[in-house]
Amino acid sequence: MVVEIELFGQLQSQVPRCQTLQIEESTTIKEVALRLGINLNFVGLMFLNGVQCEEDELITTDGRLCFFPFMSGG
Repeated sequence: MVVEIELFGQLQSQVPRCQTLQIEESTTIKEVALRLGINLNFVGLMFLNGVQCEEDELITTDGRLCFFPFMSGG
């Protein structure tokens, strides 16, 4: 399967902002993050094909995975 990954905010400083990965079926989002060197302690939201997801969810189809850092402001 192929998954497109996009990082936002300060997560972009860890790895390239956009990339494409070839992954095995039933790979978790956490496994993708570890493969890319993304520290999940800095990830506030994750979306798979436009739907919010959790790190232990399986990626079962080609798609787009987005990682967003925690937001702050006032």
